[in-house]
Amino acid sequence: MAKLGIILRFVFSLLGIVLISGFPVLIGGLTEGELRISAYISSLQQVLKEVWPLQEFSVMNMRTGREIFLFPTIAEYILYSLQILFLAFAAAVVFALVFTVLTMLLSEKARERVKLFLYFLESLPDLLIIMAAQLGIIFIYLKTDVLISKIAVVGGDKIYWLPVLCLSILPMIQLYRLCMLTFQEEERQMYVELARSLGFSKVFIVWMHMFRNAIISVFFQSKKTIWFMLSNLFVLELMFNMPGIMLFMRDNISPEVFLVTIFSFFLPMFILYSVGEWFFLRHFRGKEVA
Repeated sequence: MAKLGIILRFVFSLLGIVLISGFPVLIGGLTEGELRISAYISSLQQVLKEVWPLQEFSVMNMRTGREIFLFPTIAEYILYSLQILFLAFAAAVVFALVFTVLTMLLSEKARERVKLFLYFLESLPDLLIIMAAQLGIIFIYLKTDVLISKIAVVGGDKIYWLPVLCLSILPMIQLYRLCMLTFQEEERQMYVELARSLGFSKVFIVWMHMFRNAIISVFFQSKKTIWFMLSNLFVLELMFNMPGIMLFMRDNISPEVFLVTIFSFFLPMFILYSVGEWFFLRHFRGKEVA
């Protein structure tokens, strides 16, 4: 039944992506006071017809005015964006969990100070964080004559660690806040009091008991975080002039490109969370962690 549920979710999600690809026609009609249902259906049919076979589909580049084949050109842009996205997500998860475990070992007063500082950082806009990082690189270069990272992509070069850092900061703080709420909820459970009464150390309780219980909740709620990161990816690619899929879609906008782009992001995330859900349900369902 679990496998059937995953298959059904995949099919309905794929159907939803196809239906969304034709929304520009509906939105264009609504702006003129018309409900273009027939045009919307025709647009969906045209999208499915045009993208197959994939190797023969071409689009008009709005910047150069030239027609280019979508495949394999788009694959390089998709791969670069996915690398940045998932590296940033992995960094955000790791640092959020590390900061949470370290914070849980502090006193209540110290915890509140750390949480207040990180919550302040969460209020900063992503654009400000990117600009501050770029200006920081320039400042270090002017003072030391050492360029620790490029601040923009030039030619065929690619940069990784600075965009990953900028993209991971706000999601890391969001996940940290979520982790703290989850860990503090676990801290009030009876098994924690029992472990304390048995003389276990605070480090042992946090790491061996609370961590593996809280991580399940954090995993399932992190879906919102990765979609939040997707919304920031366009700004990141624009500010760093990165050859990513968001800028490619801007320069080659069409329902077909939109369909391929959304599916390219949906598929790896669907696999990630389906495998994670299978793993947690298999290893923790029906078990009492003490």
